[in-house]
Parts: sequence; structure tokens; C-alpha cells
Amino acid sequence: MKSKDEVIKMIERQARGLIFDMDGTLTDSNPAHLTAWTNACKAFGFQYPREKFYHYAGLSSLLIAEDLVRQNGLEGKVDPAELSARKEEEFFKVEEMVKPVPEVLAIVKHFHGQLPLAVGTGRRRSSTMATLEHLDLLKYFDVIVTSDDVTRHKPEPDTFLECARRMDVPPEKCIVFEDAERGLEAARRAGMPVIDVTMWLPPMKI
Repeated sequence: MKSKDEVIKMIERQARGLIFDMDGTLTDSNPAHLTAWTNACKAFGFQYPREKFYHYAGLSSLLIAEDLVRQNGLEGKVDPAELSARKEEEFFKVEEMVKPVPEVLAIVKHFHGQLPLAVGTGRRRSSTMATLEHLDLLKYFDVIVTSDDVTRHKPEPDTFLECARRMDVPPEKCIVFEDAERGLEAARRAGMPVIDVTMWLPPMKI
């Protein structure tokens, strides 16, 4: 386990660019996402499997919706795109629940203006921008890469490689901040050192 100060020293030694996942990394948004999925599924007449919340971590909302429809035998009855869109609507209703993760935000502020900073997330661009603007975080980032910008999502490395390309930083000189196993694997596949921030996240009751 590394302290925030230890991470800062490592960055100063190794990095030329930093990449941050958003949900569960830059922001403590898991409670809001759990509530949004629960309400969206209820609107379509079935229960969200709360025990699978962390299993879905790192997937785009559309891929989660497709799996939920499949697991509940609702093919042809529920459109995954409509379920995903409803989840986004429900998320906006509870967005006030979303807070920055203090230790990660401190690192962002420390290196803002010193190194290029990117967000690499599995969320849609509209939702990503809304959350960053809501939390007044958009001003810190030079690059935003979302699920709309790549065709292969985490655990594939494309999201993080696209961040590095747009920052004009070699992948091996980027450090990624992540919380989900798919994101950690994506960073490793991209050849990037990665910091697991779960040590800084408050526990959430499922």
C-alpha cells in the first residue's frame, strides 16, 4: 500500500503523463451508479443484481445493459440501448451523491500544469463531461477519452493508449490510476504502470 506522498514521489521520478479512470477512481460515484442501475432496471420490470455490481466494474453501460437483458431472458423485450439510456437518466437524478476521491484529487491538483493529465473512462462522453463539470474538475484535464472514442473497451488497452496518443506521451511514461480489475488489466496491457486506488475508497454496502 502506497501513501499519497509516496505516489507523488514515484510520479516525479517516472512519469511524463497521468491517466485517471473516473468512476471509483477520480470520483466516488459507486453509490450513485448502484442507485441508478437499481432504478433503471425497476423501470423495465426486473431487479438489478446488486451482488454483481463489482463484477461489472469497468464495463461500459451498454455492455452491462446487454448482459442484464441476456441474464434475465429479456432479448426482444427490452432494448439494451434503452436500458442504458434510462440508467444515464437515473444517474443524473442522483448526481449530487458523487464526490471526488480526496487523495486522487490532491494528486491531480499537485501535477496540474506540470504534467499532461487525462481521463480514460468507460462512460459515455455526455455523462463524463456532465460529471466533471458538476464537480468543477474539467479544468484540470488536457484529454478526455470515453467509451465513444474507442471501439474496444477495458480490459483492452485502447482507452489508455488513446489517452497517451492525445497527450503525446509514450505509454511507458504514463501512470494510470484505476480501481477496477478490468481497468488494471487494461493498463498492464498498455504497458503502463498502474496505481490501484481502492485503498483510498470508502467501503460501500451492497
